[in-house]
Amino acid sequence: MAGRRKNGEGSWGTKKIHGDDYVYYRDIDGKYYYGKNSRIVKEKIKQDKSKEMTISPDMEKQTFGEYMVTWLHSIKKGIEVTTYQSYLDAVNSRLLNYRAYDLANVRLKDLNDKMFQAYLNSLAENYSLNSIKKVWGLIKTCVRYAEARGDMKPLYLSVTVTTPSEANVTVKKKDIKVPSADEIKLIYDEAVSTCSNGAYKYGNAAFVVILIMYTGMRVSEAIGLQWKDVDMEQREIAINQSLAMVKDVEKGDSSYSYRIKSAKTKDSRRRIFLPDKAFEAILHFRKYYESDDGFVCVNDKNQNHYTRRLVERTLARIVQNSQCRDKTYSPHSLRHGYGSILLSMGTDIKIVSELLGHSDVSFTYNVYIDIFDRDKQDAVMKLNQI
Repeated sequence: MAGRRKNGEGSWGTKKIHGDDYVYYRDIDGKYYYGKNSRIVKEKIKQDKSKEMTISPDMEKQTFGEYMVTWLHSIKKGIEVTTYQSYLDAVNSRLLNYRAYDLANVRLKDLNDKMFQAYLNSLAENYSLNSIKKVWGLIKTCVRYAEARGDMKPLYLSVTVTTPSEANVTVKKKDIKVPSADEIKLIYDEAVSTCSNGAYKYGNAAFVVILIMYTGMRVSEAIGLQWKDVDMEQREIAINQSLAMVKDVEKGDSSYSYRIKSAKTKDSRRRIFLPDKAFEAILHFRKYYESDDGFVCVNDKNQNHYTRRLVERTLARIVQNSQCRDKTYSPHSLRHGYGSILLSMGTDIKIVSELLGHSDVSFTYNVYIDIFDRDKQDAVMKLNQI
């Protein structure tokens, strides 16, 4: 039933939902409140409005940026140190130090949904969609927290603000170059090449590259692999952790160190069987074994673990000197090359998704959609043979 006005403000009405009759109230801002009767609806309105009216006096002068930093610090103990650092970096670069639209210095009590929309529109002109989603997810969580505590009036950002799409951002997602099976072989041949004295041209780092190339591991997972996670008899490895570089807050923002980070999700924790070339890389490092807690991928001088940067530089040299036509392959390219080859050989996408440690099969599909498009085209063209 269409709404009728009570007390000159907003409108009341009834609506059937899943076969049941409900009373609703639509306020002057367009927000709806539903209940089995008007008494329940009025109570919901009262509770909602009380949140808007009981903003703490301590919040009167506090800016959104100050509140965001305080909130981040409050959740610090409940998350991984690397995750906290990535959150802090996102907030620093895209909110606190973002000058294209200064949302950080707006007082909590003055915030409205139009400001957040303008802020998102500004980010769309300067950042990629992934970068925007990361900081926006944090902002929405913080705002919900503030709303629940009564520190700011409810804004309902999930409903009132529209996030940009890939088509609407200026910085587009970079296409990852994926090596073919033939190029994987060319990279391998260059990686194991030797000098005149018989020593490997690229040292032990080349075998980290080989391990990534034939297992699909992330760089952080490869350099963080320990002997306790290697089963030599079954020729398989368990991915339970990674090695990540984080800022040492106690020593200052400019000080970094590597720390072991446990796998973030159950999907990241997985077992990978080793094909011949990956097992050869493991055997190469086996002569440096000291204990089960030791890192697998160590250099041959002081047996320290490798860093992401050194692996990236080594791969760049290998690719540059190889016969590959594309000279821009990264460790991430090798990871996707692994998945691409498995899919092109008919491996079920769910298996590939599990081997890569993806959280969702749909994510794997989106990464390799070009391969599926080619497969569909090949399948249709087979009709010409009939």
